[in-house]
Amino acid sequence: MNCGGTLDRLAGTVRERLRRDSSGILGELLEIGPLDTAHAIGNPEPFTDFALQRGQERLVEARFRDAKGQAFTSFPSSWRGTVGDILQLSLRDDLERAFFVAAVNAVGKHLGWGEKTVHCKDSSPKLCGEKIGARLADELGAKGRVALVGYQPAILKGLTTSLGADRVRVTDLNPENIGRKVDGVIVLDGDGDLERAASWSDMALATGSTLVNGTVDEILIAFRGKRIVFFGTTIAVPAALLGFERLCFEAE
Repeated sequence: MNCGGTLDRLAGTVRERLRRDSSGILGELLEIGPLDTAHAIGNPEPFTDFALQRGQERLVEARFRDAKGQAFTSFPSSWRGTVGDILQLSLRDDLERAFFVAAVNAVGKHLGWGEKTVHCKDSSPKLCGEKIGARLADELGAKGRVALVGYQPAILKGLTTSLGADRVRVTDLNPENIGRKVDGVIVLDGDGDLERAASWSDMALATGSTLVNGTVDEILIAFRGKRIVFFGTTIAVPAALLGFERLCFEAE
């Protein structure tokens, strides 16, 4: 099913912006295809359990003129068509949403709607996690608590290093992660424990891939009234178009 309000609002915003400002590109070619691990993230030492490394998710990359845009998906495939064609996708499943979001990132990067649309590689994920942890520690002070929505090892490490494990909770949808203890934090169930994590925390730091997997509106509802910050390249241009706060220090 379509993931509802947020994606519908994004699609409407993109259509209106293209109609108003850039209708001449609707007939131009877009190509989208999956990336292997080496091209997507390289060797992000010392971490070995990114979803990309474990093969549980892949990045699809859209290419438009001089720009690239990416999106995470569990169902990687390829697509070729025009900018106008991408606007006709039903967005009913993960793969179509991934194609659409990757295309929005590529086209939006070219048109100047947003930036940092290509995932960081090698040592950069570790550096990004450290920067995010330091930024939030500075902004939250001595007692603020963060719910990390979507397990990402480098960001979790950055948060626990800067804030301490007692001020961090993490939720995830992958059954293989749920119940694991990582950096002193137990990974909670992203379905059953989301409300509890939201009640406990002062803010959410949520993966942008929720825009593709269909859970973004659940997060916006669970953390209503609290600060919500998204991270990652999937939500790069969408965050800019929708007015969401986003942290992503090392992407291109």
